[in-house]
Amino acid sequence: MSEPKPLPVADSRASVLDALLPNPPCEPPIGGDGRHVPVSVLMAELVSTWPRPRISLGEMIQAFGPRGYGILMILFAIPNLLPIYIPGWSPIFGIPLGIVCLQLALGLPAPKLPRFLTDRSMRREDLAMIVEKSSPWIRRIERYIRPRPSVLTGWKADRLVGAYGVFLACQVMVPLPFTNGPPSLAVAIMAMGLIEEDSRAIAVGALVGLFATVLSFAIIGGLFWVAVRAVTLVV
Repeated sequence: MSEPKPLPVADSRASVLDALLPNPPCEPPIGGDGRHVPVSVLMAELVSTWPRPRISLGEMIQAFGPRGYGILMILFAIPNLLPIYIPGWSPIFGIPLGIVCLQLALGLPAPKLPRFLTDRSMRREDLAMIVEKSSPWIRRIERYIRPRPSVLTGWKADRLVGAYGVFLACQVMVPLPFTNGPPSLAVAIMAMGLIEEDSRAIAVGALVGLFATVLSFAIIGGLFWVAVRAVTLVV
């Protein structure tokens, strides 16, 4: 009987990594390459390894793989969490956020956006700026995220999260200061709970969403009251 051949031993650390990695490190990650990667790390990897100067929304969906729903919800919520207010910014990200949440609520296995949205692209530098500005906040939330399955996780709960996300996305679309950030934060927290099956994170996100709703309605109602008073005084 012939003796089994010894396994090849790598000559260096680099060769060991080359033998273990299923894909070359220069290729963009596809859904984390099967690894359990935090959202902040996965987004940073996509930015640093993307080979072209622009990336389309459809390419992002493909790159994020099976975690597409949660990561897309976070991605569309992030721009409204930046400490700046740009007029017209909120509907640009609020509309696709609402579409993604609606598809989650309807139980679609994967997000499918219209062609006119998936073909839209942005510069890799712009995506890098968004990821860089938002990563500290995302990492802070990730420290408290861990699997906590309960009645708030599972496919039925996911559909409820999606329906609630549609309601919050409608608030994000309102082009007024302070009506975009709080509901976007609520969606981002729930999305991270969705990815990790963390019922506590989903509950916290839902509570933040209630606060955001009260704040948004107070701002909209206050502006409406001021407008009515102004018209009354003019007439």
